[in-house]
Amino acid sequence: MSDSEPRGSASRLHEQLEEITRLLHRHEAGAQVEPELQQRLQQLHPADIAFILESLPLDERLAIWLRVRADRDGDILLEVSDAVRESLIADMDQREIMAAVEPLDADELADLVEDLPSEVLPELMASLGAQQRERVQSALSWKEDQLGALMDFEMVTISEDVSLETVLRNLRRFDELPTQTDKLFVVNHDNLLTGVLPLHWLLVN
Repeated sequence: MSDSEPRGSASRLHEQLEEITRLLHRHEAGAQVEPELQQRLQQLHPADIAFILESLPLDERLAIWLRVRADRDGDILLEVSDAVRESLIADMDQREIMAAVEPLDADELADLVEDLPSEVLPELMASLGAQQRERVQSALSWKEDQLGALMDFEMVTISEDVSLETVLRNLRRFDELPTQTDKLFVVNHDNLLTGVLPLHWLLVN
């Protein structure tokens, strides 16, 4: 069995935990073990990393989470307990969350979506294909607090069939844009999200 496969043995899991903790403590003490620590984490299965994260106090958990490769974040978030997932997501910014969930399929997204911050939901929904969006919306449909947050989220929308010149003209009508607006949300004739338009892209085209 390779290191990338999950280990069923409890003793093996505890050995991995002890090894990762030892490397982390050596790093904190000034030893040059950062490459070894990251390499060891890369060799572990997401379920094993989940066990390690669940076994550590918050400060050490976040220190290990910081060293996990970004392309593995989504798989690990699916494995950890709800409470640990909440603490990990709370330590991520919107860009990191979007990068973590991007590789996941619709069913995996549906499992995670209820734990994502409401401000991430509009961009997430806009990035999905029609079938994925329908699947995720079904998972949200009974989560009234989050669905309400999605509907109430303050965002600037534009129609998908207008020119950039029209978009710019419409933006000038605002006294000010909603806080932290860095993208516009593109909607179709049914007012469904179909994409996003970053403001920096709009300014140079």
